Amino acid sequence: MRIWKPTDAEASYAVYFEAVHSGEDEHYSVEQRRAWVPSPVVQEWWLPRLSAAKAWVTSDEHGLTGFISLREDGYLDMFFVSSRARGDGTAMQLYEKLLEQARDSELGRLSTHASHYLRPFLEKRGWQVMAKEVVTRLNVELERFEMELPQADSQVS
Repeated sequence: MRIWKPTDAEASYAVYFEAVHSGEDEHYSVEQRRAWVPSPVVQEWWLPRLSAAKAWVTSDEHGLTGFISLREDGYLDMFFVSSRARGDGTAMQLYEKLLEQARDSELGRLSTHASHYLRPFLEKRGWQVMAKEVVTRLNVELERFEMELPQADSQVS
């Protein structure tokens, strides 16, 4: 694992696109996934958004396998793992890095807006659903969950 850098923009966006389009099919329709991430081409908002946060990436011999980003206000902004790395500990490795950063930054609380796919992962680790939300992207409704981890600093061993 290493810190995300701007030269990772294209590869991390590819993980994002692939994770949404291959990993969310149980919870979101093709139309919803296309509205969420309509193009495999890196969007103009990507680099500034990831550059504004602390982010880390994992990789294997084929390239990036996942990434996670944490804003300085304790918001878990992005957390995506490619299908080839699911179930191999990549997500947990990234998550532990996030908690370590939260502790080092003395963040008492973490928050996020989680997809159906991410929600159970976070709930198993003490996160609580604060509200169910529906957002509209490209005239398509997507369901997500406002979640928080109170006392994030105590979650790190």
